[in-house]
Amino acid sequence: MEQTKRGFGAWGWFLLLFGLLIFFSNGGFFSDGTNIISPAVAERLQVEQGLILTMNSIAGVVGVLVAVAAGQLNQRIGPSKVTAGCLILAGLGHIAACNAVNVPMYLIAMCFVGGGLSAGSFVGIGTLVAMWFPKKQGQAMSVVAMGSNFGTMLFVPLLNIFAGTIGIPMGAVLCGGIAAAVGVLGMVLLRDTPIQRGLYPDNVTEAEYKANYSTKPPEISEGCWTTGQLLRTKVVWLCVFATGFLMLAQMGIMTQLVDRNIEVGIDPTLAVNVMTPIAVIGIVGSVIFGRIVFRLGIKKAGTLTGALYIIAMLLNVSGALPLVWISLVIIGFLGAAAPNLMNSIPGSVFGRVGYAKVNSVVFPLTSIIYMLNFAVNGLIKTLFHSLSVAYIVFAVLALVSILLILALEDHKYDQDYMAAHRR
Repeated sequence: MEQTKRGFGAWGWFLLLFGLLIFFSNGGFFSDGTNIISPAVAERLQVEQGLILTMNSIAGVVGVLVAVAAGQLNQRIGPSKVTAGCLILAGLGHIAACNAVNVPMYLIAMCFVGGGLSAGSFVGIGTLVAMWFPKKQGQAMSVVAMGSNFGTMLFVPLLNIFAGTIGIPMGAVLCGGIAAAVGVLGMVLLRDTPIQRGLYPDNVTEAEYKANYSTKPPEISEGCWTTGQLLRTKVVWLCVFATGFLMLAQMGIMTQLVDRNIEVGIDPTLAVNVMTPIAVIGIVGSVIFGRIVFRLGIKKAGTLTGALYIIAMLLNVSGALPLVWISLVIIGFLGAAAPNLMNSIPGSVFGRVGYAKVNSVVFPLTSIIYMLNFAVNGLIKTLFHSLSVAYIVFAVLALVSILLILALEDHKYDQDYMAAHRR
């Protein structure tokens, strides 16, 4: 295919690298970083770590309101401004959370961190990727989702160093300040569509664009989707629960992976250090998974992801260290799979045209589901004093996700796909 050989282009790469930085921040500020931040904050505020994890879950759900607002702004001021603004908001929120003087302040700050990064990652970047690379979303998102793996590889050890040297509060000032500065840069340089840069979707030529793509403006969709119509559309709910359950499992695993490693008998220092090789495996896995989505399509890629999660959970729950290590390799490989599918599945079903409106409904509903991961882990740790039960829950959710993905009708509303197959 000509469009594949042409690559992403310079401005396309800028967009993808900016998205990578947002996913990197998400891993450091809200997901994997929780392994280091939550015990440090709990100790400083002299409260149970379970309470901080519960606050994170509440913040995640409340942060959905930020995502809802971002979805509306997406259609008014454009996803580029939303994406950059969300990164600025998250950076400042991270500073406030790690310097919180009490639990309510921590909760409020984490609402902005969780909401800002989720909205920036999936409402903002998700829409931009759909606008710029409608037929190469799987490959494009594999680059963006690498940020999560880099966050695991670099941010967790960095936070661990901060905890022992300058302290988490001062480290947050440094990291949050950099994130906010990058957000300002994005505010200036990002664009909503490739047309605004004199380019075409997927970096194709003008001739290929006219032959194989819908020429409708991306903000217009056939049937003019309304919120009510989307909520009454079966495939919307299939997308929401299929990706939401996979993301809940993925975040539930990663936010407490250090604790789980210690729980199964891995030395505490090694439990932290092993996050780096897991992330390296994830970077390789992200590239491979992008090709899988592109070659096999979202249904086969999603089914494979769910099956591998089930295998990994069962191996881990066995408690046998050799099997636990195999499970960690699989977990590392899948590090970017669920975030990729969270954008790629609705993007592939609905396509580029009208995607901003679709995402403004699909993402908030999905995020409500996956933000419950903190509550699931916190409740299970309180009741059973072990994360084994959580891993069984994650395996069941992965199985349900497989069944939902198999029920999807891919490209059902994708007008670019219809245009390419109209003859």
